[in-house]
Amino acid sequence: MPLYVVLIALIAVDTVLVGLTASLGVALDGREAMMRHFVMGLATAMFTCFIHVLVLFYLIGTGKDIRDAVADDPELNERYLPWTRAQKRRAFPPACLAIALVIVATLMGGEVHSRVIAFDGGVTLPFRTLPAWWIHLACVIAALAANGYAFYAEVLAVKENRRGIDEINRRLAPGRNP
Repeated sequence: MPLYVVLIALIAVDTVLVGLTASLGVALDGREAMMRHFVMGLATAMFTCFIHVLVLFYLIGTGKDIRDAVADDPELNERYLPWTRAQKRRAFPPACLAIALVIVATLMGGEVHSRVIAFDGGVTLPFRTLPAWWIHLACVIAALAANGYAFYAEVLAVKENRRGIDEINRRLAPGRNP
């Protein structure tokens, strides 16, 4: 099964996790609800970052494999080395930005959580009165936008990478012993 199919499935699971986390955040009504949102948010953030890191390592690994495969053929070397760099340039910047924004949004969620606990000993739980809540929400929105773009760029890069690997395999197969 090609990685882009797995990637699309992982993105679908991540979308469900984001939706569950958001619904728990909107429905905050007490300490237990806050803890569920907090734990779900951490799990979702880790899963989201895992997806991006998976793609980054895949592109790094296949880029090395492609370099090794075409090293003996100057024509293929000249064609595919810049091509692998282009795939990385397509996916790495948006993926790294998305990871950074997920981390910032998660940290701001932790800030809101710590302020709620510190406020009045956690008795009154003033969820909607803390300024950090709005900053957390703004960071989450920015992270969602960045992740949407990064996932799009990663799926395109992984699909293109698979096509290139298949083409290299077809071109090299007749001249190689199995």
